[in-house]
Amino acid sequence: MTFTTAFLAATLVMPSMPPPEYDDCEVVTNCVFDASRGDAKMFAVQIELDAISSNGVEIVFGRDADGDGRLSRTETEMSIGYCCGEWKVANLVTGDKFTCDGTTGRATLDWKLRLNRNRTPRSITATTNGQPVFTQLCQSPPQFLFDPTWNAAKIIRRGQSDPNLRVECSVDNEPLVMYIR
Repeated sequence: MTFTTAFLAATLVMPSMPPPEYDDCEVVTNCVFDASRGDAKMFAVQIELDAISSNGVEIVFGRDADGDGRLSRTETEMSIGYCCGEWKVANLVTGDKFTCDGTTGRATLDWKLRLNRNRTPRSITATTNGQPVFTQLCQSPPQFLFDPTWNAAKIIRRGQSDPNLRVECSVDNEPLVMYIR
């Protein structure tokens, strides 16, 4: 598994997660995730994995308030991932959850949340293997989907087999490209 976080024109590549000690166990990796970029216009997440009902991955975002380098349950706010054959997005503060059917085999979730000038959610484009998903969220994106004070992310992998996982998250200023002849 490779985890890449892009922020402020820098990229952090984490090494592969260790294998679970026991079958059907979870493996967790915490890392710094800086969402504070003042000119941010987009929050993007891409998850690619071998999707089977026994594999799962969850990316949790929040604020590491105590500075211990790990997100505890009380420091988490939003999660996105794949579990038991479904893609899921959850507000971990209120418990609200949005789901859509996943696919089996190689699956990719592309999530692009565009932000207003005050860094609140404006619109979402979400697809899995090129097909639209989370249509309810895309129509009216709730506030919990992004918080510029997030400073940490936690990746949780569950399952019996190696999901051949790739995760990429970024907070970026979308470039404007103009070609003039």
